[in-house]
Amino acid sequence: MSTSSRAQSQSSRYSRKRSDTVQSAFKPTTSAAPPLLSVPPSVKVGESKALAAWVHDPEKSAAVIFNYNWWPGINEGDLLRATLGNSESGFLFFVPREDHNLVKPQLQISIPGNIADVFGIRNNGEITVTKLDKDSCKADYVEFAFQDQYLGRNEMWRLGQHLVGKCVYVDQDISFIGVIAAKVTAIYVGGHRVTAGCMTSATKAIYRSLSAKTTLFIQICKEFWQFAEDGERYYEKVVHSFLPALCTKWREAGTNHIVTVVLVSRVFYDQSEIDYAAGPLRRDDEGRWYKDFYQVINDLEVIYDWKSTLVSLKDSFWAFQRDILLTHHYHQKPPGHSSTSPQAPLPRLVGQLSYAHDGPILEALNMSLNPTETHYIDRSLSLTGVSVMIITPGTGYFRVSKHLLRLTTTRLVDQGFAVDLITLTKPPLHQSPIFCFWGVEPELKVGGGATGSLRSADPLWGGDDDPHESLGKERTMFWWEPFWMSVSFWDKQMDLPFREDRFVARARMYEIRALGLLDHDVLSGIEIPYLPKFYSETMTTPIKEHFEGLISNEDAEKFDQDVFALSRHLRPTTVNKNSYNSSGSGTILSSSYRSVGGRQIQRSGSITIPPIAESPRLPHTELHPDGGERFSVLSAVPLSSSPSRSSVHSKVSTRSGSSEFTSASGKSRKPGSRFAPAWLFNPFRGGISQPQTSNVSASAVTSPTLAATPILTPSPSVLTFNGSGFKTPIPRSPKPVNILPRASPRNSALSRTLEEESTFTQHRASLTRTSPLNTPPRTEASIIIMRRTGSAQHNPSVPFPSSLPTRTNPSFPREYVPYPQSSLARRWQHGFPEPLTRMEIKWKSMVTPACLPLTVEHFPTKSELETSYDIFSYDFVVDPPEMRSFLVKPPSIPKGATRDEARRAWAASIMREMVALRLAQGFQFILKSSAPSITKSGPPPMRHPRRPSAFIPDEELSPQAVGAADVLSNSHDPVYLSMSNEIHKISYMGEAIRVRRYVRRMVASAPIEYQCLIWPKFGEGYTELKTSFTSHGLENYGWNRLDMLIAGYENQLHDSLRYWRTRFIVIPSADPPPTNTGPTGEKLEDEEIRLVGMDKLAELFSRVRWQAPDYGVGTGSQTQPIVRFLPTDLGPASCLLDETLVSRLDEIHALGPLRKNVKSEKEISQMSLSAIAKAMREDPVGLPIKDYRWHGRLYTDAFTGSDFVNWLVKEFRDVSSKEQAVEIGAKLQVQGLFEHGRRTHGFLDGHYFYQLRPEYTTPSTPRGWFRTKHPSTFGMVEGSGFYSGNNRTASRRRKRLILSQSLVIDIDGNKRSDQAETVILHHDIIHNPATCFHFELQWIGRTARCIEDQVKQWSRTIDRYGLKLVEAYVGQICDIREQNPFQSCYPVKLSVPPPVVQSLDKRVLEGTQTHNYFESALLRKFGFVLDIEAASTYPEQIDPSYSYRRAPFKHSQWIHRSGVVFAQVLGGTNGFLFLTNRLISHGRTSLKGKELRPSALADEVMFRIGDFCDDPEALNGFYKEEIALLAPIPEDPPPFQL
Repeated sequence: MSTSSRAQSQSSRYSRKRSDTVQSAFKPTTSAAPPLLSVPPSVKVGESKALAAWVHDPEKSAAVIFNYNWWPGINEGDLLRATLGNSESGFLFFVPREDHNLVKPQLQISIPGNIADVFGIRNNGEITVTKLDKDSCKADYVEFAFQDQYLGRNEMWRLGQHLVGKCVYVDQDISFIGVIAAKVTAIYVGGHRVTAGCMTSATKAIYRSLSAKTTLFIQICKEFWQFAEDGERYYEKVVHSFLPALCTKWREAGTNHIVTVVLVSRVFYDQSEIDYAAGPLRRDDEGRWYKDFYQVINDLEVIYDWKSTLVSLKDSFWAFQRDILLTHHYHQKPPGHSSTSPQAPLPRLVGQLSYAHDGPILEALNMSLNPTETHYIDRSLSLTGVSVMIITPGTGYFRVSKHLLRLTTTRLVDQGFAVDLITLTKPPLHQSPIFCFWGVEPELKVGGGATGSLRSADPLWGGDDDPHESLGKERTMFWWEPFWMSVSFWDKQMDLPFREDRFVARARMYEIRALGLLDHDVLSGIEIPYLPKFYSETMTTPIKEHFEGLISNEDAEKFDQDVFALSRHLRPTTVNKNSYNSSGSGTILSSSYRSVGGRQIQRSGSITIPPIAESPRLPHTELHPDGGERFSVLSAVPLSSSPSRSSVHSKVSTRSGSSEFTSASGKSRKPGSRFAPAWLFNPFRGGISQPQTSNVSASAVTSPTLAATPILTPSPSVLTFNGSGFKTPIPRSPKPVNILPRASPRNSALSRTLEEESTFTQHRASLTRTSPLNTPPRTEASIIIMRRTGSAQHNPSVPFPSSLPTRTNPSFPREYVPYPQSSLARRWQHGFPEPLTRMEIKWKSMVTPACLPLTVEHFPTKSELETSYDIFSYDFVVDPPEMRSFLVKPPSIPKGATRDEARRAWAASIMREMVALRLAQGFQFILKSSAPSITKSGPPPMRHPRRPSAFIPDEELSPQAVGAADVLSNSHDPVYLSMSNEIHKISYMGEAIRVRRYVRRMVASAPIEYQCLIWPKFGEGYTELKTSFTSHGLENYGWNRLDMLIAGYENQLHDSLRYWRTRFIVIPSADPPPTNTGPTGEKLEDEEIRLVGMDKLAELFSRVRWQAPDYGVGTGSQTQPIVRFLPTDLGPASCLLDETLVSRLDEIHALGPLRKNVKSEKEISQMSLSAIAKAMREDPVGLPIKDYRWHGRLYTDAFTGSDFVNWLVKEFRDVSSKEQAVEIGAKLQVQGLFEHGRRTHGFLDGHYFYQLRPEYTTPSTPRGWFRTKHPSTFGMVEGSGFYSGNNRTASRRRKRLILSQSLVIDIDGNKRSDQAETVILHHDIIHNPATCFHFELQWIGRTARCIEDQVKQWSRTIDRYGLKLVEAYVGQICDIREQNPFQSCYPVKLSVPPPVVQSLDKRVLEGTQTHNYFESALLRKFGFVLDIEAASTYPEQIDPSYSYRRAPFKHSQWIHRSGVVFAQVLGGTNGFLFLTNRLISHGRTSLKGKELRPSALADEVMFRIGDFCDDPEALNGFYKEEIALLAPIPEDPPPFQL
């Protein structure tokens, strides 16, 4: 290895030659490289060299600059690692091509400044460069974190493709097309976290959001007020330990989440309390009456001060219980009695809180899913991702409704995010989380139909889909593990640290504690036998022989201490390339294929042991005879896998038998024998010394014969198992008892006949099911036997789903998840780069929630596609001359390309866009499986009747892509994408693109109606809410229409396409404009300045108008069409009666965009003033000279400056631009052709009125302009708009006015993006500078950061003119609860109703809206401006139409000048509704003052106006002031007298 000293490396190559050193003999004396006699040999991998590093500006070169002369043998493309000193952490880089313009003779290596700052490299410092093997540095997973932006799935895919072939390092800032910003937070190579790695096409990218919508549910139940084992109440754990820890994690990570905190509870009522407890009462499956309560503590807020929030939250806990049990029933007071009067009866305390397992967990989840179903509406451009957390004092066991659980699973899988469950207890001795529900035993139906699939045999997806078929069938309790939910056990004890070295048995005995017996030594008298000392007639001989050699109590105690001891050094740290491992993300699924526990087990024989209530599991550690691995999947979200069982250190008895296993370290141990029961050897499936630290797997083990196994269901009473049943419940008494087995009646009314096979086959899958030990089920004890007959021969082509459905046993965790669950859970397959133990807190998921991965490896077999899917197919031809799509960026086609080459290039661009838009809708790429044995596997060994061979074409159905970046690397390979129940195959067939859809046949989920009581944040009590839960799947999505839109055969976004949309409004700001100088230097009024700002906005819209690639071809040079706004001083409804304004509106729609009149021969430079005036007056399509009225002042025979400029540009050959037309207009005014209407301004391009001088005018007949007496003069058409309501008949003929325009805009002005960045813009045409101007952006699959940057540019431009641009809700605020149940308006009622003023319409200015006159004046007093008027205020003869409004507004809506709060006028004493604008981007600002916090400012505005409305004296004074400002009632003129 060649090295050089730091001093030598820093010396100049032009320095004096030194003869006394070895280095000087090889040092060149000139700038030329040393002469080489031959090509130097290549540097070997692992060789290092010390070089002097320079640091250069990244703008000069973003890559490392390397001088080959200083290290001969290094070639272009070699992978090098640069480290500082002896540090192992450094960055990687590929040796670039030598650039002689950048490389100087003295330079050895130069590092970009941003990289040098991260790794602490200083200029002229020494670094060590080492050559590495490229394959050893390929990153398997790379995690990215991003903030304050909406990063769509399309952008994630493109960003990953952009990084292929590049080296990345931790904490590196990533920029793509100049707009996308992300940071590398973790890199995984071979299962290890490293500081740097190389991105390849097979690298899986994980994206985590620092700005997400977070919903935090806190369950209030009976256990919530109880004491934990450390003496702390559970509600104190929430506010004293967990939430402070969570807030600290958020603050350390620099998150900017928008948080909603909701208290959730269920109250049960006795039959005697039903009449008193009025409200939305519901009944559960057991016939119990209940009501659900929700109280919103925080409503979509960025919480800056968590201390005050925690204090108020703790107070809310106590008030919440009082409100739902006592205060809520004040509605029962008799009429005429107030709740505070002494005669009024006090409310009764009725109802009782439910236990945690009966809480409305699924109902709360579905309420949070309702707004995310339509996430594309009111799309925030600064938020990405959804996080839902549930805090419960329970153990993770919940009783639920089967249909609601099925619907919840479907919705969560479709929407692609998981749920974090935080339990405040110690881990239970059963599987957690676990759901139980009642249902009918499913029957496996083969053949066609919706249920002819594996899912029909799953207890959740099958059984009682058809109510008629399930009549008369016995209902059974089933257990189900939610793969979409992770669990974190928060058991942080302040005075007793967690003991990791041993497991301590525990049990809650509330009855004994209540009797005070814990004060005496009674526990020592309670014994639980280790094993039953009896034999059952149903036991087989191997069991009896096994029990004859029971170990002693001392041996068992010693074995416990050994098996539960934690061996830290044995925790697995590597990840097999064929294994999924869960990560700290805490999201859904550990994505790995591996053998059980990472080892193979051989057994000398098999025995059968009857399940014992105290034993958590039976051992099932066998592998297939062929040695194949079992499919292992975590069964709960973020499936936290624990260390493998080999990590549990145990000392083996000297009496052990021949059974042995091999640990991860390769050492063989003998864990058990006939003297140590198998269930005792590994009672908790291995791992850290706590229950539930196992690898929750989803192996799919086929079993030749499925034997029946007894299923134990303990009741709330203390029961013991005697081999054939449960003994009689032991009566509770203060006397210590020994829990010994006792015989019980052989048959029970609630039990079935016990049967058991004589052998325990090697491949059998457990069918045992028992209830959680510490949370008994609802029914009495029963023993249920499930026996499957027939055999399932082992088939090497079988995928890992078990051949027949098995049942979940929460106290007997199995080694696999059934195929119907695992196939859905694999959507999160590539989201877990490293394993987790179940015991650790899933902070990563709760702090930085992960987005749904882009890739998945699960692909159904051909047989499963035949039996369970329907196929739909369509083609469309690719014809390059006809491609006019605004969604597709034209490909670069070289000159001389053939027609087939051009067609293929266009097909690749179209397919890329088709793939991108499917990703945006939640699809994932299907990759080539990394486990060949799995991809070659066939369907489960069930004989489905096959359809005709023509059903599935004889083609290869195997994805070939190895990563997301590898998709569409060539147009020959088809693209496979999948969602939960749908698969798309997109392929190019030579002349057409073919889309083949495989849709799973399923029974449609019926909507579930739900009623509850909810208390909004600013509400005054609980209000009833009726909503429905339904799944909006993509099975009926208009894919054909979307693909036609991509190909250019359609050009409209239909609502069925679920396109993204957001509305923006331009508000006149509260402060005056920063400048009052116009474009020509004249002093302008505030209103005139704002009009200039609107003209600038129209100009900006015109600049970004999209042009087709062949625009202007064959038509000569044409100017870019311009956008025009029509100013008015009237309201949105009143202005529609202005004939002049309406005529100008018709002209805009009739004439279209302004274009040059190519037939015109006129030149204004050759015309006299009189000739110009004549042309202005007489030109039929020339300048509109009309009567205008502005703020009550009439301008007769006037024209506007903007109309005059447009007329000059359009009609005269020698006027080519608007700037030139403004100069000509100014000269004509100076020459005396016309003058300003008020004689105050020179000529300006805008809404300024000008009149011809008297010498150039002709007498004209006065023309009316407002409130025509003959509505029939309007051209009437049949009304079809949504404003046609309000007791108007549909047959009434009304004039329809289109009040908006639409255009396609290009938001990528610098052409940096690799795709077409086009958005549809809808904007108003008529604008009043005193009210709001509206426009809406609609897009699908575009880069949201480009949209945000464009909007910010518009906002900065108009801000200089006293205008504010804010994002607003698409719909009216009174309907916000239908979209988000937890978001509600703040009602403010008027303590004094507004007065009724006679002849009010005659006392106000003409055109002023008199409906809710005083309420509108009150809002204006507090800084509100009109947003949208109610549909009822529009003239009856007018039918207004807006291209972006989908429903009429019931009430007039206003917005505060700051943009932080909306208001709607209800009228009368009902007053107003207020809603905080949660769409305002918060960003990462300093936030030092309340004025910088939108939510705080909104609260201040609402409370201030609320206090004013509650003050009768203040309201009466305001009414008097407004009445005094009204004009006097006009007197009728005296009768005419001759």
